[in-house]
Amino acid sequence: MENEQNYIKQSIIGGLIGAAVFPLLYECYANVMRGFAVALALFGCVLMGFVLAKYSLPKALCGLVFFTLLSVGLGLFLQIIVHRHIVDFLESRSKYFYLSYRDISIYIIKIFTCYVAGYIVCIARCGGRAAVRKMRSNSQDTKSFIDNAFGDDDE
Repeated sequence: MENEQNYIKQSIIGGLIGAAVFPLLYECYANVMRGFAVALALFGCVLMGFVLAKYSLPKALCGLVFFTLLSVGLGLFLQIIVHRHIVDFLESRSKYFYLSYRDISIYIIKIFTCYVAGYIVCIARCGGRAAVRKMRSNSQDTKSFIDNAFGDDDE
């Protein structure tokens, strides 16, 4: 039973970390370095896809959906709460750069693409593992057919 719940625990941990990082990624995208924010989001989503791919495909996809809902949902909630404080903090020390609606939509598309990349990595890794397992099974079946074909039963 411990192994059955492990993918949910990893999804919760990843989702909570993603939710905490979500507002920081937006502020980093808006004020520091856009490429760094997108690269960090891509790294986190692909890492979760890679980590959860060690389970069966339905469990891995369930874990990724849970990770996505938790990190995005709670992250947006935290973004609404924290954004005003971050703006006040940055404006007291320097200039805060606001994103236009076009830049915000580009940011959302890039983050969505990062989450999709996590799903692609998970599906590819599960598919590769299934293909290797099928090839090994076919190899063992072929070996047994050959052994049976050249057996001593043909006398």
